[in-house]
Amino acid sequence: MEQYTLAPGVRLTAVDSPARLLGYRLAEATVGPGSLALLGGPLSQPRPLSSLARDAGPALLAAVNGDFFDIHGHGVPLGPVIRDGELLKGSAGPAKAVGTDTTGRLCKGRVQLVGTLTVEGTAYQLSCLNCLSSAPGLTVYTPHWGPGPRPARHGSPARQLTVSAGRVVDARTGADDRRIPKDGFLVVATGAAVQATAAFGPGTAASFTAAQKPRRRPWALAIGYRGTLLRHGRIPAFRDTPRYRTREPRTALGWDDTGRRLWLLVVDGRSFYSAGLTIAQTARLLQSHGVRNAVMLDGGGSAEMLARTSPRTLRIVNVPSGGEERPVPNGLALFTSPRRQPRGHR
Repeated sequence: MEQYTLAPGVRLTAVDSPARLLGYRLAEATVGPGSLALLGGPLSQPRPLSSLARDAGPALLAAVNGDFFDIHGHGVPLGPVIRDGELLKGSAGPAKAVGTDTTGRLCKGRVQLVGTLTVEGTAYQLSCLNCLSSAPGLTVYTPHWGPGPRPARHGSPARQLTVSAGRVVDARTGADDRRIPKDGFLVVATGAAVQATAAFGPGTAASFTAAQKPRRRPWALAIGYRGTLLRHGRIPAFRDTPRYRTREPRTALGWDDTGRRLWLLVVDGRSFYSAGLTIAQTARLLQSHGVRNAVMLDGGGSAEMLARTSPRTLRIVNVPSGGEERPVPNGLALFTSPRRQPRGHR
C-alpha cells in the first residue's frame, strides 16, 4: 500500500497485492460547491478520459470514468446527464441518478425532465431530451447530442422537424441523421405526436424548454449508475448469478452520510496481476475504508483513474484492462476549487 497527498485533505491510496491478485486505486476528499465536476463533450462522441480532462486546468486532482453507455451503438450515456446545472439528457419518466446538489453535497435520487415544445403558441409536452428511447412522444435533439447517429425509428411512423433560429426549416416524414443546427434543434415525433405535428411546415415558429423537475435542492451534476453497493453502511443483498459472482474491473463512487466526504474507487482486473473484484467484494472493500454509501459506475474496459501526481503531471494511475484507454462519454473529476469553464464547453 502506498499513499499520496494530491492536495491538502485529498489522498490517493494505491494498493497492489499479488497474493490476492488485486490492485486498486482509491481517492478520498472532502467536497463542497464546485469540488466535483462532470467531464464530457458531445453525448454521442466518447473520448478517452485523459482527453476529456485535458482542458480542465491544473485544479483537476483526480478523475474516473462515469456512467454506463451505449458502447456498441451511439456511444451515449445510458442514464440522465446534468452538467453545470444544465439538463443535457433526460426523460419525462424519472431515472435514477447520482451526483451533487447546488451546495456540493453528494446524493442519489431521480432526474426527471419537465419540458415543452411550443409551436405557434401551442405547448406540447416533451417525452425525451437527447434520448436513446424510441417511446412514443416528442423527443428533442440539441447540439449537445453531437455528430453521432440518432436512434432509428423502425416499424412505427415518425415525423421530423428541423428548427433553426426559432423557425422550422425542414419538415419530413420519417427520421434521419441530418445535422442538428448550431442555432436550433431537431424534433422527432412518434405515436400520436405524429398527427399533432403533421400541419407544421417550414416557416413555423418553434421553441422548446427543458428543465429538471423541481427539487428541494436542484442537481448541479448528475449521471446514471447501475446498482447500489452501500446504503447507510449496509451492503444490500445481491443476486447469486454469474454477473454478481465474477471478478471484474470496477469503478465506484462512495460518500459518507453527510454527503461531504467522497471516495472514487477503480479496481483493476482481467490482467495477470489483478483479477478484479465481485460486486459484493467491491462493496466490502469500500465499507472497510469507512464509506457509508456507494454506487457502481461503468467498469470493465472503461475502469480508469487519472491523478495529478505532480503539479504538472496528470497521469493514468491504474492499468486499464484493454491495455489502453477506452473512449467514454463522461467522467467525474475532483477539483481543488470550483473549476473554470473549459475551452469549447459552450
